[in-house]
Amino acid sequence: MKKIISILCVFAVILTSLSVFGFAVDTNYKPYEDSRYFEYGDYDIHYRVIPAKGEQKGRIMMLHGFLCSTYAWRNMAANLSEAGYECVLADIPNFGYSTRETEDITVVDREIIITELMKSIAPMNEWILAGHSMGGGVAVNIAINNPVKSLLLYCPAPQSEFPEAMEGLITSEPMKFIMSTFFNHGTRIDFLVKLIIFFATMDWDFAMDYDVSCVTNAVQYDRFGAGMCEMMYNVKPTDLENASKIACPVLLCQASEDIILNDTMKEQMNTAFPNAVTYTVEGGGHQCIENRADELCEVTLDFLEK
Repeated sequence: MKKIISILCVFAVILTSLSVFGFAVDTNYKPYEDSRYFEYGDYDIHYRVIPAKGEQKGRIMMLHGFLCSTYAWRNMAANLSEAGYECVLADIPNFGYSTRETEDITVVDREIIITELMKSIAPMNEWILAGHSMGGGVAVNIAINNPVKSLLLYCPAPQSEFPEAMEGLITSEPMKFIMSTFFNHGTRIDFLVKLIIFFATMDWDFAMDYDVSCVTNAVQYDRFGAGMCEMMYNVKPTDLENASKIACPVLLCQASEDIILNDTMKEQMNTAFPNAVTYTVEGGGHQCIENRADELCEVTLDFLEK
């Protein structure tokens, strides 16, 4: 028995070491053929550019949701690109293949980093800004302080301030170990990942045919679990009180079968944007930007052209 306990202790130490120590983001690593990196402070932000087909009508920055990456926008970006819009897909810090906010990083608000990425490509007043779920909350904060052309929100999730009393728990080494172990090992069960995708899309066939490696490769990359812990404490709340300062047109899309966002979160966004053009994806789940991309692109293009 003592020998077994000793082996388990050694195994736990090894796993803990893997969760705390890791390799910096390798900017030579290209998860996609069009992968690029933007350097800002201690951060290397992974992003991709999908060029417009034919005459360019506009440029869209697309920000993904929690636990997602640029991959979530693949279908919408393809459609919008075909319609003449250049699409820039960025991995928000801690997600996809961007820098994790671990102990060796000087933290900067993600809104600042994404804004600087946008400015490095084109002036802010040339941008259309799109955000899904968590990315919607980030997009709102950016639009409050910058003169973007339009704001596109898909099942947007307002971010709340993390309770200060919880910092010691959420950023502790045991919690980082638990998170890292789950994302490094639990996500290797394909059926479990597909089940989560089903609840996110409410589309069984879509979930069962999903290439889960495009999700799991990103969450198993570098120190994802440890980065999640730091991010949850450092996140900047969505400033809905100042949403009225956003002067550009707003498209607000919700999904009728979204079980990720509660009614309060949906109402917060609806109240913050009383003059938005609204649309409901009937029968759609939270991740409708993936399996209902054609429908949402049609609504989006109609909004942009008007």
